[in-house]
Amino acid sequence: MEVDKIKAYVRSFYDPSDEVHGWPHVERVLRWALALAEAEGADPDIVQAAVLFHDLPARGKATTARDAHHYAAAEHARTWLLEHGWPPERAAAVAEAILSHRFREAKAPHTREAQVVHDADKLDAIGAIGAARAIGYAVQHGQPFYARPRERFESSGQRMADEPHSAYHEYRFKLRHLPERMTTPTARAWARVLAERTTGFFRNLRDEAELGPSSPELNEPAPEARVGPLLLARGWTLAVAESCTAGLLGYRVTRIPGSSAYFVGGVIAYANEVKIHVLGVPESILMAHGAVSEPTVRYMAQGVRQVTGADVALSISGIAGPGGGTPLKPVGTVWFGLATPTGVAARRVHFPYDREGNRQAAATFALRWLVETLQQD
Repeated sequence: MEVDKIKAYVRSFYDPSDEVHGWPHVERVLRWALALAEAEGADPDIVQAAVLFHDLPARGKATTARDAHHYAAAEHARTWLLEHGWPPERAAAVAEAILSHRFREAKAPHTREAQVVHDADKLDAIGAIGAARAIGYAVQHGQPFYARPRERFESSGQRMADEPHSAYHEYRFKLRHLPERMTTPTARAWARVLAERTTGFFRNLRDEAELGPSSPELNEPAPEARVGPLLLARGWTLAVAESCTAGLLGYRVTRIPGSSAYFVGGVIAYANEVKIHVLGVPESILMAHGAVSEPTVRYMAQGVRQVTGADVALSISGIAGPGGGTPLKPVGTVWFGLATPTGVAARRVHFPYDREGNRQAAATFALRWLVETLQQD
């Protein structure tokens, strides 16, 4: 079988103990690639050959610089396959798939096989495996697994001369962007699931490294667990109106057993039309102040309280990112509204995280604000 011959040839080039770019990585990418090839109708032989060769050095060399390895691997594959009887057009298709797989390469994959190889390689860089690989790569190169990125790196991806490239830097620069770079529908769906795992890991890594024992989560129950007893003590019920968090706040409330005793429901008002027609936000308010504004969240909180009949209502509207920010309302800007039987209040916060981090932080802030309010006499 052709694939078995290729495996027998290439395996000696890969370090069997290197989980980052060695044989274990190739085997994982091969599993992703075969599943994607079946789902997307790609030629499995071309896909497998490209995956098996994709991290090989130039022929006759032990290693190749990482910034040129895809060129070396493509030529290595093309030459070897031609020598072993592959038709020129199929050998060229394998080389094309290898050339297109690199994250920083401007050449976009345009054949189905190239797209599958590209996506399979990227799927091994996200999720729990992706986080482990990022840390492994940092340690291999004498870099820390966490260092706080400087402002220049966050805005441009360029490090200062004395700035390390930690695993967290790799997440901020590369890993968090991989889902949007997927080229096949199947890989995009898988990447969304895996990305939640990556984001959660690196968010926890950052918090533990920055806050350590002072992290609030280590010293107090989750705010959603504290909301229920406080509401029940007053005989009150809760509703939520969400825009940028898109249901996350309601999920956080209802993941607590027994929440049906005090949570009546919520509205995901992502579009302005829903804010207007369901929550009663005046169109003039949206035109004058925008969706992310104090007047809007006040109306949202009042509106969902009226629609559901709840005693208390929280509202959230913000710019989670990565796009949509302006100089006056940068990414991470979030407005919160809180309506109670005694009135309506609003608060504004700016969060410095990525999209998922901003959404999680917004939900947490809203719940903590509610706890703080309910604890007052």
